[in-house]
Amino acid sequence: MSKILEDDAELLAHAADVFKPIELPVSRRTVSNRLVKAPLYEHFTALWDGVPNDFIFKLYAKWGAGHWGAILTGNVQVDRRHVTFGRDMVVPEVLTPDAIAPWRRLADAIHTGRASPSNDGNTDLDAHAALGRPLALIQLSHAGRQSLNILGGRAAFESPLAPSPVRSGSAHANKDGLFSLAVHKLLHQEPQEMTHDDIKTVVAGFVRGAQLAVQSGFDGVQIHAAHGYLVSQFINPKSNIRTDEYSAETDPLHFLRDIVYAIRAQGVVPEDFVVAIKLNSADYSRDNAQPHENRALDHVREIGNWGLVDFIEVSGGDYEDPQFIDSVQHFKSPRQVIFEAFSERSMEVLAGASTATGRAPPLICLTGGLNTLPKMSSVLKHNHAHLLGIGRSAIIRPLLPVELHRALQARASGDSTNTFLMSEPPVLSEDGLGERPRALISWRSLERLVYYLLSLVWAVVPARIPRIVGAGGNVNWHNIVMRRIAAEEPEPADYTLSTIGATIRFYCTPYPPAEGDRGRWWMFAGLLGVAIGVGLGQVV
Repeated sequence: MSKILEDDAELLAHAADVFKPIELPVSRRTVSNRLVKAPLYEHFTALWDGVPNDFIFKLYAKWGAGHWGAILTGNVQVDRRHVTFGRDMVVPEVLTPDAIAPWRRLADAIHTGRASPSNDGNTDLDAHAALGRPLALIQLSHAGRQSLNILGGRAAFESPLAPSPVRSGSAHANKDGLFSLAVHKLLHQEPQEMTHDDIKTVVAGFVRGAQLAVQSGFDGVQIHAAHGYLVSQFINPKSNIRTDEYSAETDPLHFLRDIVYAIRAQGVVPEDFVVAIKLNSADYSRDNAQPHENRALDHVREIGNWGLVDFIEVSGGDYEDPQFIDSVQHFKSPRQVIFEAFSERSMEVLAGASTATGRAPPLICLTGGLNTLPKMSSVLKHNHAHLLGIGRSAIIRPLLPVELHRALQARASGDSTNTFLMSEPPVLSEDGLGERPRALISWRSLERLVYYLLSLVWAVVPARIPRIVGAGGNVNWHNIVMRRIAAEEPEPADYTLSTIGATIRFYCTPYPPAEGDRGRWWMFAGLLGVAIGVGLGQVV
């Protein structure tokens, strides 16, 4: 193994800061280390069921065994009629003991690293108890206009609710071609503008989600105000053209403020309950977007002034411009990660700010591109964030905190050859075909050949794939890895699996496996053409 590079020596002097505990300002809960397993969409529940199942328990138990500082679930929808791809977890409509039971088991899996009370789980748990128990947070969301036709939980072509009747995808209607526009019109219906009663109902759904977290043993919630979902839709002028008190021009945070104040209202949640926000920085992550950045920093400042939020996670993008799932970003510095500049300015805005409650302002969690120790150390050294949100690397290495702690101990003992997390992880092949299989004669080789031939055909098709589709193959590959983790496979990350193949498996394979083989082949035949088109969006 190669030795650690000399120019990383200064950064590694700050590597131990990754494991320094930090106190959250409102709940006063302690995050045992700075590594946060960021929210990741699982796509694991039975279709339109919304209930956590054994596969979700096993997946989160694996992360729990990694001793992360905090573990956030993927987006849990507060309205079962406004989900995304049909397999989202959903807050129960009535919080009965039976409805709460699977959520309690999920919280236990995160806290203990065991998928069930009778499961001995990871035998290494006690050895790393000093790393602390992770905080468990439910990410609460409402898809709004991004809730897909039929899969979103409504009848075919029934309009979803949104701040304004602005269809998702309309911003690029004249840019991406007729095919892209047709796909958006099929998947996304023109939404129905929400009435004040609708708004009150959705706010009550977020409150019910917080109460579910309390009653099932979670430590808090994160409100999803990013990626173009409903809360973000209220904030963004391109999706909110209202002229009342919920206008994006005059009071863009009104809806979010309603939710936060309702959750923090007396008697709703305990004082030590964590409330976090995922905020969208998509419009100001580029150098030429200064006006948008200033607007977003005003949002950070206002949220900080409430004195009710423990931390803000910086993220960005939506289904029209999916930066949050598009890993192809270009930066001036090799260690400048996605959204880091905005995170740095947010830290400056909140430093020493006064709040309405007298509590300290929220911490900042930076998510995006933190896949090496030098990057993590750089963020903490330069005070660009308090917490480090880890997404795809948490899938590739679910036990990352434990493994990193061991590596730092080895280096402290003089092992200069230990290079764990010192270099970038393998990159998925740009051609969408995956790494060459080890065996020339194998099913994987045949699959690769078929996809290659299909890509040649697709290359001459005069149609542009929608943005969300073109960026989705990478996400689908990581989703298949999550399935393999839940199946307890010894090497879940298989780089010979193509993003094209992963996408076809994502859409065409019945999951969870308990749904059985019934309908597998007619489903595969019916969706194959569509899925291939979706998958090949990466290579054109």
